[in-house]
Amino acid sequence: MELLKQALAFPMYGAAAWLVWVQSQEAGPPGVLAQVAGFVLLGFAAWVFSIARSGAGRRVGRTAAVVAVFAALGVLVGLAAAPPRAAAESGTETFSAARLAALRAEGRPVFVNMTAAWCVTCLVNERVALSPEAVRRAFAERGVTYLKGDWTRQDPEISGFLRDHGRDGVPLYVLFPAGARPPEVLPQILTPGTVLAALDRAGG
Repeated sequence: MELLKQALAFPMYGAAAWLVWVQSQEAGPPGVLAQVAGFVLLGFAAWVFSIARSGAGRRVGRTAAVVAVFAALGVLVGLAAAPPRAAAESGTETFSAARLAALRAEGRPVFVNMTAAWCVTCLVNERVALSPEAVRRAFAERGVTYLKGDWTRQDPEISGFLRDHGRDGVPLYVLFPAGARPPEVLPQILTPGTVLAALDRAGG
């Protein structure tokens, strides 16, 4: 049983590593530093509390543990309040309802990709189906504007777009053809062929 408990710790370590990576995508190196500092403070609090046995040492240990916990909470709360990092990506624009409306008013085709840093399916789709040269070239040849929305922090504007298309989460891929034709919602699992076929149906 003890061996099983020790083995089950490794998935938790993996989850912690994944969360640190997500934070690096969202807030960059300062965010990772703040997150790791919070973990160290929480670890220190647990250690001090565990070694504080009795008498004055126990009171001092518990006081130090409480101070460390509040310091960690302060670091993590400040991290949560920090503005998200704007990540520029070649060939894409940041999604906004106003930008989408302006492009639609001009009659231009638009591809909307709603994603999040913690969404494994989103990351795989972007690498496998949306990044290949053939797909990017097809976007350029057809004049498709690629709008990318980051729902890592559940932005309300993106949440509204998801609800408008019958979704409660990401990924969501919507292709708006040129002109006033209705949009097409693509599958959640993409391949290059799926995207290219949708572009062919959209014409342009």
